[in-house]
Amino acid sequence: MPRIAPACIRCALPLEGVEGLTCGHCQKRPPAFDRTVAAFAYRFPLNQLIPLIKYQGQTGQLGWLADSLADHLQQRCDDWPQVLVPVPLAAPRLRRRGYNQAALLATRLAKRLELATDLGSLSKPRETAHQMELRGKARRRNLRGAFQWNGPTYTHVALIDDVMTTGTTVNEISRLLKSAGIRRVDIWVLARTPAPGEH
Repeated sequence: MPRIAPACIRCALPLEGVEGLTCGHCQKRPPAFDRTVAAFAYRFPLNQLIPLIKYQGQTGQLGWLADSLADHLQQRCDDWPQVLVPVPLAAPRLRRRGYNQAALLATRLAKRLELATDLGSLSKPRETAHQMELRGKARRRNLRGAFQWNGPTYTHVALIDDVMTTGTTVNEISRLLKSAGIRRVDIWVLARTPAPGEH
């Protein structure tokens, strides 16, 4: 499986050099989230497997992938979040798909790592265009005001998703959580897609 190492501690884009550094982009324009951990690079076979999980109902594959991410986290984390929060789907998309792969992933991770989950406080009241169809500013406009938080003021949460591409979605959610008083937001994903020129 294609691993990412070393990578920016903030956004998980691959870096030349040693672990624990922050890339120039994150130094210049720090994202709203504090740290990203990605188990894999979004290349073959992940770029074949994850779409099967998301769109073809092959959720059984999430088990060993979640376990791989859990093993990766145990090697890299010494400051665990209070709760795992999956990136939500809007209700129409959830009905069409029948499941939220991020919620399934969060549940499996929580069991493996003996952490709590909050599956209901973060919601997406309106459906948006698929982020993969958009670029740059259009991604940010697409998600503005798309999420709501109706949960406790945790100190430290980890947002869970399958793939991080430019980071626009998790950055928008992180801004929302920080505005609600949550002090630290980490991002945990199965795979990171290098996206030159975007973040």
